[in-house]
Amino acid sequence: MRKFLVVGFFLLPLCIFSQTEEEDAILDSLIEGFFSTDSLMVNLSKTNYLYTTFSFDESVFFAGRDFDIEQFGFTPSISYMRGQNFFASLGSAYFSELDPRWDFVSISSGYSLFLDRVDRFSLTGIYSRIFFADDTADLNPNRLSVALAFHKNSFRLRCSAGYLFGGSTAFYTSLTSSYDISITETESWEMSFNPQLSFLISEQTISEQIAYGLFNTQTLDRDVFDLINTQISIPLELDIGNWDFQLSYNVNLPKALANESNISPSGYFSFSIGYFSTLWILFYQYFINFS
Repeated sequence: MRKFLVVGFFLLPLCIFSQTEEEDAILDSLIEGFFSTDSLMVNLSKTNYLYTTFSFDESVFFAGRDFDIEQFGFTPSISYMRGQNFFASLGSAYFSELDPRWDFVSISSGYSLFLDRVDRFSLTGIYSRIFFADDTADLNPNRLSVALAFHKNSFRLRCSAGYLFGGSTAFYTSLTSSYDISITETESWEMSFNPQLSFLISEQTISEQIAYGLFNTQTLDRDVFDLINTQISIPLELDIGNWDFQLSYNVNLPKALANESNISPSGYFSFSIGYFSTLWILFYQYFINFS
């Protein structure tokens, strides 16, 4: 199976339901729902196409934390990609125990380009606008981000950074490495194993109480930029023509912030299905059926 490297990008919805400052800071960081189409069996560098995905998580975690809420979630999305450069996406998310359950709609657009002649380094810029079901002043509806990626053979390394604004502003950065291991391959399908290691670092506001004298205290807020979660993902991928299937087990290793307790590792299964189609095929099928 011949592979072509095409744009991989982030769909970064912000899912907020917290009541404490720590939870707001964590959830304001991001949920990084990353998908790439670099294993599709068609050369997409000079064509327009749509990529539709549906992802299901048996348990929902925000930066490695569930805040004592047991729930499942799923995220549908549709993306338009123009070759290896321009892309736009529309997505949403459903959480079984939130009110409302459909928490937001996200619209993203960006542009990616290669930085070298052998297409190993790529740079991507993205703007996202999030429309929340509940209008809260502290939520950040806008996100600007940039990602630098390195790809050589089966190894991938991606570093991204972003700025969230429109509410209580925040910065974040993440680092993800992965290695693609082909299990079996034919002319029409391929099964692969793609372990990933990710680090999430985000700006947090920590409140500290300082005592002076016998009965006086003062609360001071300070901003810190620190690691908040490490995630290990073990996905099994199956590519059949225009279809992508992925079953993954994910392990969260959150780092406790100030005043956090009962923070422990967690694990959950996730499943996603994706389908791609070039636009000229869609138009052709439409006109054939219409006529």
